[in-house]
Amino acid sequence: MRLVCFIFLLITNASCIAQQAVGIKFEKGLNWVEIKQKARKENKFIFLDAYTTWCAPCRYMAKYIFPQPQVGDFFNKHFINIAVQIDTTKKDNKYVKSWYNDAKMISNLYKIDAYPTYLFFNQDGILVHIIKGASNSANNFISKAKDAFDPKTQYLNLKNEYEKGNRDSVFLLSLIKAAKDANDDSLDVFINTYLKTQGNLLTQQNINFIARGTRKINDIGFYILLNYPKEVNAVIGKSERIKILSNIVFNEQIYPLLSNNAKITYMGGGMIIYKTDSLKKNVNWTDIGNKIAVKYKDITKPIVLHAQLEYYEWLNDWGNFNNCLINYTSNGNEIDTDFIDTKAWNFVTFCDDKKYFKDAIKWASVLVENETHPYYFQTFSRLLYKAGEKESAIKYMQKCALLLKAPNKSINETIEKMRKGEKIE
Repeated sequence: MRLVCFIFLLITNASCIAQQAVGIKFEKGLNWVEIKQKARKENKFIFLDAYTTWCAPCRYMAKYIFPQPQVGDFFNKHFINIAVQIDTTKKDNKYVKSWYNDAKMISNLYKIDAYPTYLFFNQDGILVHIIKGASNSANNFISKAKDAFDPKTQYLNLKNEYEKGNRDSVFLLSLIKAAKDANDDSLDVFINTYLKTQGNLLTQQNINFIARGTRKINDIGFYILLNYPKEVNAVIGKSERIKILSNIVFNEQIYPLLSNNAKITYMGGGMIIYKTDSLKKNVNWTDIGNKIAVKYKDITKPIVLHAQLEYYEWLNDWGNFNNCLINYTSNGNEIDTDFIDTKAWNFVTFCDDKKYFKDAIKWASVLVENETHPYYFQTFSRLLYKAGEKESAIKYMQKCALLLKAPNKSINETIEKMRKGEKIE
């Protein structure tokens, strides 16, 4: 009898532990109207996870963040939780299909245009807060979610206050934080509004805001970025400063020289759509460099290099793309490895012609000359793998895992896929 009781207690205890560790408990079997009714009845807020089947960050959150006990404890206590698949696939089950109409309505009504998007509704079913994008930890995600409860941090309430004319600097800081979490296109506007309230633009916080919110030559921060290199570099680094200036100069002064119909659509949040179907086939880069040098002098070379690589990427001219980077990495320049890492990642993503990979490996090899950055090894490994050099690719991906000094499930899964010869993301 004692043995039976002991086994029963073990089973019961294991069951309780399993229940505690399930993480967020998402409602099943209820439609949107019923979800709101339940929230009102239980006096809880609603947490809605808007995801798609193709969204990698959505899968990351579902696999690594939502199941954590502390996340489950917080969300299950305070929210009615619902996960809504926004896209449709042939593999959708009966439950997902039952949400098709509600999912479409929610997506259209709340203008969901990025994934994952997390919507927070009060007890009356009124949207009060938005978070867009994955979080890198359970604590970070919980901290962002807590802002949904306080009118002083609820994004929709703050945005409404701004529209009513509130320009208090302390208020604007709260608005900027909420807009950043919501990945709202208006963030740049809020930042530039705040910067106009500041007497000293060279503080660390203001330089970070300038880096995030400066998108045009006429923005208040452009003058600071251009004329205070020492102060700006000390906060965001030379590489980031050059990248921001290069993007702005490219958009407003170089791109019109590359296209017969230089139309740019600014989408907000730094997103820009270029018209690339009328690019000029013959470009005089020396002439462009001379024009840029009149105003930008010592940063002319990196600005023109940025422009050339953008241009060649658009044309899928990987030969000239490689030539530019081989010249850059072999001529005694001060090499910006973050820049090389970005270009190597773009090359791997967009180039499918194997004949260009040998040259790409030459210039990208600077990423692994010094064992300083784990993810440089990841990028170089992806390049080698797509080039067909499987064993070398695995070696460099293992080096990435070693340099991280902590287990990384994503890296380990990639190594296994490489061993099996499978496609990697």
